[in-house]
Amino acid sequence: MRLSKKEKRTKVLEYLKQNRLMSLGTSSANKPWAATVFFAYDKNLNLIFYSREDTRHCRHIKRNPYVSAAINQDWKEKGGIKGLQITGRASKITKKQYNRYYAIYKSRFRWADEFASDHILYLVKPLEVWYINQKLFGHFRRVKMI
Repeated sequence: MRLSKKEKRTKVLEYLKQNRLMSLGTSSANKPWAATVFFAYDKNLNLIFYSREDTRHCRHIKRNPYVSAAINQDWKEKGGIKGLQITGRASKITKKQYNRYYAIYKSRFRWADEFASDHILYLVKPLEVWYINQKLFGHFRRVKMI
């Protein structure tokens, strides 16, 4: 199945809407780490997550901003394997951008205010997005979406 750029973006946005958790891969000094975080997203496919600066993944991002992420659903039906594999660059959201991104995050997670005293927002700008969707693309075939 061949998809236009617009169709690819639409498919990725639809998939992001269906999911709320991502595994975030970070590394520092050749030591990898994976953390599960709640995420929101914008129309540009930027991923937004909320975390404490003292967590291992945030300490890694401070030293090495290049990250990976996997967003996948539980495999429930035969032939239903789906998931996004992403590489990107992570950073703390600036004060200037904070209100805009916080509004996006809070619209997805109403509990966000409960953690405002010790959590901050991070943004992952995707460099590559790969999509595996067995029903759309066939058996275990990944398609580069951006």
